[in-house]
Amino acid sequence: ISFFSEAFAALDLAEKRFSMVTKYRVQLLKLHDRALHRSYGSGELKLAHLVCNQLGALASPLSGVDMDLKVEASLRHVRTLLAAEQFSEATSVAHLLFCMCYKFNMQVESASVLLLLAEIYKESGNAIFGLPYVLASLSLCQSFNLDLLQATALLTLAELWLHLGVGHAKHALALLYQSLPIILGHGGLELRAGANLAIAKCHLAILDFSGWFLLSVNKFNCIILQMHILILTMPTSLTVSAEPDTVLDPLWQAAKEFKVLE
Repeated sequence: ISFFSEAFAALDLAEKRFSMVTKYRVQLLKLHDRALHRSYGSGELKLAHLVCNQLGALASPLSGVDMDLKVEASLRHVRTLLAAEQFSEATSVAHLLFCMCYKFNMQVESASVLLLLAEIYKESGNAIFGLPYVLASLSLCQSFNLDLLQATALLTLAELWLHLGVGHAKHALALLYQSLPIILGHGGLELRAGANLAIAKCHLAILDFSGWFLLSVNKFNCIILQMHILILTMPTSLTVSAEPDTVLDPLWQAAKEFKVLE
């Protein structure tokens, strides 16, 4: 956690030293992140939409100018729509964004958009349609040595396999362990928490615990759900008691990281 405190301190220092426009842009990015992490309230989502519009307004209307800012604003717009469960709108905006990235040969950004499309299909309950997008993203990541984004794509691929049925849980877990060193070493809080949560879900699915899918209902309720699993791991339980630490350790770590984000 201390590393993230240092990062926020560096960000505050950057705000003071940069120009007013750059400072305003950094403030908008921080505000949008905060709104999304607290998006369980409709008011926070409205704020996130507003921030996306303000961020996009900073970019030049000329084609090919301020492309990094335009892509950033569009990516955040898609994530906001995804948080609001407006899957159709999120898909449409993401497809338009990918076309723009492809037109201007923005390969790294294209990989991010493809991964985001896979995430949309996963969250909308259409995991099978997300597989081509995450595989395409992985291919770009490997071509351009995008290690952290590749690890993130492996996490998404594992989650997609898990959503296709408990029979794929062991394969999903293998993908997660493959991505874990990079995620734990270089990933942010949300990415690390998501990886730990996915590992717990895989172990529960492998142990044939029928309630594993509940862990995807609300990330910020991990601590409450962990209490339920603790009860299930008592000696009287025949479900998860065989290897409780394999479930509880990553779940507890995810709960702590999500709590910090909250």
